[in-house]
Amino acid sequence: MSIANEQDATVSFFTNCYENDWERVLTENRLETMIKRCNYDFLERVLIINNVKDRTKVEQYAIEAVSKNIIDAYYFSEDYSEKVLSAFSIKRDSFVLDFYDGYWYSMGPLSAVYFCKGKYLLYFTCDCIMEPKGTSSHWIAESITALQNDCSIFVANPFWNDNIVESRHDKFKEENNFIHVSAFSDQCFMVENSRLHGDIYNTYHYASEKYPIYAGNLFEKRVYSYMCNNKFTRITRNDVYYIHERLLNHDLEGKKQHIDLLKEFKKIASVCSRKLRKFVYKKFMGHQNVDYSNAKNGCLDFRIKAIR
Repeated sequence: MSIANEQDATVSFFTNCYENDWERVLTENRLETMIKRCNYDFLERVLIINNVKDRTKVEQYAIEAVSKNIIDAYYFSEDYSEKVLSAFSIKRDSFVLDFYDGYWYSMGPLSAVYFCKGKYLLYFTCDCIMEPKGTSSHWIAESITALQNDCSIFVANPFWNDNIVESRHDKFKEENNFIHVSAFSDQCFMVENSRLHGDIYNTYHYASEKYPIYAGNLFEKRVYSYMCNNKFTRITRNDVYYIHERLLNHDLEGKKQHIDLLKEFKKIASVCSRKLRKFVYKKFMGHQNVDYSNAKNGCLDFRIKAIR
């Protein structure tokens, strides 16, 4: 903590679990390992629980995690959904897009923003974890310094093991072990928490169309739109990594997915819906992507280029 000012660098750790993975998170040592591998003295360690069937059973394990001092608190997101959505001026039905609902994908990070007590929020989805070797907390402290020194940097994260090539391809600058990109992911992000408060989730940018259709109008799509519209960027640490892995409860592992004709039709309809929307936005409303290719010497040239 020698780089960032300690009193200005309190960090809250948040993660989530839901019906299909809560056992892996709470009955194994997953949660404890996630926190330990960060190697950082967090102000608080909190679990957000989403959409579980047997709430009483899940809560017993959450209480046990608190009693063992693995986490400091837990919250069931549905208990606070009205307050959370109201705090951020989000309407429940606005999560639906292309026939998919992004509500449950969004309530984990939105609840984390709502409950976070630290100046900075470090959020991991529970299927992401720092690599066991070469783990370092330096990226956290040095990211805080970068965020404090440059308000155009909105979020920070480590490299992820399954998409390194893409990250380097999208970069427009690399310095001090950080790759600067126009991107945002809810898998892992660290941000000054106050910057995620307020009415920032009801804006749109054409570049956000890259996010998965199956997740509807989810949190990360909204945040990325806000970043693009305000010319904010992300820094990615190039010497530490997190692992993104398939994480399902044991009774779900290896189960074959039956073909559901209704689901298949929904997929086709959603793709058509997105293509039509993109065509209208581009052809008739002039929406375009943001080009960071000419950024240099710390001064960003946010020129706009038409999508080819």
